[in-house]
Amino acid sequence: MIKAPDVNWLAIAPMMTLMIGAFVLLLLASFIRGRDRGLGTVVGLVALLASAGFAINLWSEPATTTMAGALQIDQLTQVVTVLIAGCGILTLFVSFGWNRMRENGAEFVALLLLIAAGMDLIAASNSFVTLFVALELFSLSLYVLCAFDGKSKASLESGFKYLVLGTIGSMVLVYGAAFLYGATGSFGFEAINTALSKAGSGDALVILGTVLVLIGLAFKIGVMPFHMWVADVYEGAPTSVTGFMSAATKIAAFVALARVLLDALPAMRDTWAPALVIIAVVTMILGNISALVQTNLKRMLAYASVGAAGFGLIAIIVGGAAGTRGLIFYLAAYAPMAIGAFAVISLHERDHKGIATLDSIRGWGFQRPVAAVSMIVFLLGFAGFPLTVGFIGKFVVLGSAVEGNYTWLGVVAVVASVISLGYLLRIILAMFDRGAKSGVMMAAAPGMGSLNLAIVLCLALVLVGGILPGLGLDWAADAAKSLAAGR
Repeated sequence: MIKAPDVNWLAIAPMMTLMIGAFVLLLLASFIRGRDRGLGTVVGLVALLASAGFAINLWSEPATTTMAGALQIDQLTQVVTVLIAGCGILTLFVSFGWNRMRENGAEFVALLLLIAAGMDLIAASNSFVTLFVALELFSLSLYVLCAFDGKSKASLESGFKYLVLGTIGSMVLVYGAAFLYGATGSFGFEAINTALSKAGSGDALVILGTVLVLIGLAFKIGVMPFHMWVADVYEGAPTSVTGFMSAATKIAAFVALARVLLDALPAMRDTWAPALVIIAVVTMILGNISALVQTNLKRMLAYASVGAAGFGLIAIIVGGAAGTRGLIFYLAAYAPMAIGAFAVISLHERDHKGIATLDSIRGWGFQRPVAAVSMIVFLLGFAGFPLTVGFIGKFVVLGSAVEGNYTWLGVVAVVASVISLGYLLRIILAMFDRGAKSGVMMAAAPGMGSLNLAIVLCLALVLVGGILPGLGLDWAADAAKSLAAGR
């Protein structure tokens, strides 16, 4: 007799809500094709809000495992669920009015909900099996969204490149998990940690497995030298999807990396910590230098996101309560800045029916002053200027580096932030270049109101988070306790 695992339905309600919403939309899609008129967006908003509501309701509940120990529902899971839901809601506002949304809005939102469900499952994963299934759920859906604009060759190329290189990363991750299983006899994080603590970390099979797992997750995060897909995919994907990728994918991938390294492989710290130090330094310096030579804004921000990933790596390297708190808060801080910046780019693209470059935005700030000022705040947040949530995020990470005796790594991060000013200021100066005339703006298109609303919401989150960060820091500290190294 096969005994079904016990399931705590309330604990997995946030993920189930998203999946049910996606399946409902896929069923409705066959009846409302071409006649969506916002129904898909409404259903998506309801599902995302309900998912976040369930997660908040579970906040005070003790951590629990379910599905035969495959999922761990704790405060880290709840924080990620709320963050992903917020990213999804902002993305729906940015996407509303886009031509493809009017034609296939139900399918677009259904895929977005499946991606969000996969990311939530990643945060709850307690074994490599669950982690792989969750990664594939969100990755396969995201490949489709990148290629969602079927009339654009760039979009189709973006989806194909992401598919090929993402599959390579997944394969490497599976091989690494298989080696760890061969050495420990388990895919579960807790069991692997226990086995390695008793047997030691010098086994060649364990070292190889750790390295391969690290490489596989580095592909998903997009850090150097595993970043080769980032710029092309960000440039070719629909801009609303690019914003979601830049924010939500980082949250999911970094949490996956933290779960694996800090919950399953703390005994292998002497192997993965030096590797992450090298990757972090190369990523921060070369990522920002690569952005300096770009003229396409999406490619420029793509390399900026690569450089920003180095701060997340610093937090994981430091570990402990300070490091994990810094990681969670930094990911939360980065999300509204990234979505807001790409929302401004999307607004410019709708204004001028073309790609956003340094030349195309010259003087545009005088035509769209609110959007341009918002863009300035987002860019200064990326650089870590005071009064923005980006400053608090970087400050917390750098403080953890000093506390963890990685002061020199914090100095490298500061140097990288200074380098980033070289291209961030170019964007600001171009928007307010009085000697240039921006192209003729197109007539207002449907959905511009929701797009402007998304920009204003992101601006509010960036400023409020920078001026009143207390609640966010408290949530991050509570969530950090869920990781083994943060206890």
